[in-house]
Amino acid sequence: MTNQPLILVTGATGNTGSGLVPTLLAAGARVRALVHTAGKADALRKQGAEVVVADLSDPAALDAAVAGVDRIYMCLFNGPEQANHGRNLIAAARKAGRPHVVHHAASGSNHSRIIRDIDEVESVLRASGLPWTILRPTFYLQNTMMAIPTVQGHGAIYLPMKDGRMAMTDVRDIVDVAAHVLLSRDGMRAHEGKTYALTTPESFTIAEFASALGDALGKPVNYVDVPISAARESMVGMGMDPWIVDGYMELFEGFAANWGDKTSTDIQTLLGRPARGLREFVADFKGAFAGAAAA
Repeated sequence: MTNQPLILVTGATGNTGSGLVPTLLAAGARVRALVHTAGKADALRKQGAEVVVADLSDPAALDAAVAGVDRIYMCLFNGPEQANHGRNLIAAARKAGRPHVVHHAASGSNHSRIIRDIDEVESVLRASGLPWTILRPTFYLQNTMMAIPTVQGHGAIYLPMKDGRMAMTDVRDIVDVAAHVLLSRDGMRAHEGKTYALTTPESFTIAEFASALGDALGKPVNYVDVPISAARESMVGMGMDPWIVDGYMELFEGFAANWGDKTSTDIQTLLGRPARGLREFVADFKGAFAGAAAA
């Protein structure tokens, strides 16, 4: 075990990190999980991870977090401090040596402040002198699960996407690709300087997603296109940070204009199996939309 590389996972309790940490541990990796608050540490320790509590806004805390690590999975929260957090983590990594950084980036219109900040972090990483790999998913299929209440209550999905076609990404595929890269036995040389686009095999509209979900549930599910202003008001009303909401509205405007109508075969190439697609996602998670436990 001691000969295994030490992998730092940021965002360890997030959408991807919560799947990636146990996947890496199950493969015998040494994992150091970075969390923002101590309350999130116990569950990770019980899984077998080393845990460090650190604020990405605190450079001194990050120096301790990256000490001795060989590989870093950098997944940052899409808030207004994202670019600053990325710069801080990259600076700490440079002082620590030459850990290979796998950046969980994103694909979307750069009219979105979220994407602009992600791109800024990517530019800093590319110029850092550190070995790097970029993973570039697009809009998560799992994000559609925010519509569970309206699917159950109204048989409808409300989003401001018009008839835009887009390829999404199943979070489980991000976990599988990230683990594949981070567990490379060749020191990750095969992945150094590579950018991988992670998408479903097909692109589709939200109306087509709703139709496929309805088929799986055995009841009609309709897509209702709503104005950007109404979507913004609803998300802010749920307590979301207005800066983040505006970033999502800017993303939605791009997707509505077919920005995301592009697919990639990188998942197939890396894993030797097709990416999970719309129908597979719907089959696996129809129980959650129906009000039962998901697969």
